[in-house]
Amino acid sequence: MIQDRPFQIGIFVQDLEAAMTQVGSALGLTWSDIRDRELDDGGHLRVVFSHQGPPHIELIEGPPGSAWDASAGPRIDHLGYWSDDFAADRDRLERDGVPEIRGDHRRTHHQTAHGFRIELFDDRTRDGFYEQWRIGHRAPD
Repeated sequence: MIQDRPFQIGIFVQDLEAAMTQVGSALGLTWSDIRDRELDDGGHLRVVFSHQGPPHIELIEGPPGSAWDASAGPRIDHLGYWSDDFAADRDRLERDGVPEIRGDHRRTHHQTAHGFRIELFDDRTRDGFYEQWRIGHRAPD
């Protein structure tokens, strides 16, 4: 079953360092290390997570012209949820009219008709996710 609240909120930004400084100062957040992720087309994303959460704030700076481009302005892109029955929840989102646009055996992205995506994570990958990003987590309330 999908958790009742997101553990992350993904936001596309134009300038990662400037967003980290302003949002961090305004909300009292500290950040993981910035990571570069290579894209299939040779471009790359820059990604960072807040240590505080959930929900953790994920800031993403993508290349111009890509699906991660924020040149028209920053925007919330997705809400990330853990699922303890990944296959069933993945199927249910499809049946509910929220189609999968990309994914694999541990994480999927589903597009809503309302301008944001749902990123669904298999709960069995939770510890690895938090270890990879070196951010804290707590059990849901």
